[in-house]
Amino acid sequence: MLPLSFIDTHCHLDDILSRLKIESYDELRKRFFPPEFLACVTISCDPNSVETTLELLKNDGVYGAFGIHPHESKDYRPEVSENIAAAIRHPKCVAYGEIGLDYHYDYSDRPVQRDVLKRQIEIGIAAKKPLIIHTREAESDTLDILRECVPRDWPMHVHCFTSSHDLAENLLKDFSNLYIGFTGVITFKNAGDVRDVVKSVPLERMLAETDGPYLAPEPYRGQTAHPGHIPRILQKLSEIKEVPVEEVANKLLENSLRLYGMGTT
Repeated sequence: MLPLSFIDTHCHLDDILSRLKIESYDELRKRFFPPEFLACVTISCDPNSVETTLELLKNDGVYGAFGIHPHESKDYRPEVSENIAAAIRHPKCVAYGEIGLDYHYDYSDRPVQRDVLKRQIEIGIAAKKPLIIHTREAESDTLDILRECVPRDWPMHVHCFTSSHDLAENLLKDFSNLYIGFTGVITFKNAGDVRDVVKSVPLERMLAETDGPYLAPEPYRGQTAHPGHIPRILQKLSEIKEVPVEEVANKLLENSLRLYGMGTT
């Protein structure tokens, strides 16, 4: 196990607890997280998870982010917006999101997704929060909306990156405080394209995340992902970048703290 502190910059603790049939965060941490675990950012991205996420923020080392996922854009109503606006005032809320576009399933109509993304970007910026961006099979529209709506120096985390090298290059070029998050996908045998993107992204612009309970890294693929898997992701990043794992871990921890401004409580 990696003998260095680490942060999971994107997970869904409520879903992790549910899938593992564990009632408390304390039990989850004791059973699955190594001593080097420092903190995680748990994401509320549907209207029904806000209260559960706020409750989880009572735990040491747990920080939060709130927004509406593109799948749920169709349910973005004034009362939902007001509920999230209240949640992001919590002192342990470190970002607005995840928000974005997802054209893979089209659970919400694409024009609705685009409209809701623009509205949420405006709210997140007004609240002075970093933005967590989800993009899937929507590269052109994502880039166009970010260029239109987001200041070029705004802090952003483009999470669970599985898009093209061209999108990564444009995002890094256009937004000086944008970071790209990589998950256990980079360990999958069929993820050569994502590993190629990893090679091109500087460590200074990179984050490690699990997106748990989804996308557990090898050799746990198909199981429930959780923050305890971050060392596996860091090790794979080290192999791909051909850089010592200690250097990778230290730089990504530094990036995480810089982006999200979190302490350790």
